[in-house]
Amino acid sequence: MKPVNVNAFDVIGEMAAAELIAFGAAVQRSAAGTIRSTRCTGDDYNILGIADLDLVEKTEEGYYSKYDIVPVITAGRCRVWVTPNNATAQDIVAGDYLELADLSTGTNTLPVGVFEEAGSQAGGTRTLLSLARALEDVDLQNCEVVAADVAIGDTTVTMTASGLISKLKAGDYILLNDLNGNCQINRVKSVDSTTQISLQIASTVALANASSDLIHKLEQCEVILL
Repeated sequence: MKPVNVNAFDVIGEMAAAELIAFGAAVQRSAAGTIRSTRCTGDDYNILGIADLDLVEKTEEGYYSKYDIVPVITAGRCRVWVTPNNATAQDIVAGDYLELADLSTGTNTLPVGVFEEAGSQAGGTRTLLSLARALEDVDLQNCEVVAADVAIGDTTVTMTASGLISKLKAGDYILLNDLNGNCQINRVKSVDSTTQISLQIASTVALANASSDLIHKLEQCEVILL
């Protein structure tokens, strides 16, 4: 993972995590003095900023746990997580506008906080929900339908040989996306074979092959917050 802070104009650091927050996730107010990751349900735009990373050892590597104090980048240049959010990736180019990803036709209740190109992944036109502008080109990987169902509590995911799994390595951030339900931001613990990965955190979503539920590989993109 690259640093989140590139050249921030302002960072606040008195907010406590109300839940698990991934380094680099977009965050918003949860309650007085606390923040949470955005839900990415299509109408999120009232973010405080982006959770910076912390080199201090954490209970869950790569995440702030509940009650941790989170430094939040509120303005300036930083890196955010981006996804193509569809089966065919459209690469980000410098100058594209980004908005929070709309990940589900249902109501996601879990922490996410990732971006996609604004305007149905077009990116070239600023929308009312645009919150950042890309400052670099980023190659995105196609999302992939899980090869076998994933139950809540599972710690492995079966994928297609030579597909997205060939682009993954330990420590990569991914999304487990129930297309009509919840979405979880997770990390690859290990790549166990040509078709199976282990998850750092047990799945909190149920994915079905028959429903074309997806795995996304997240990439970092340097942006200027708008």
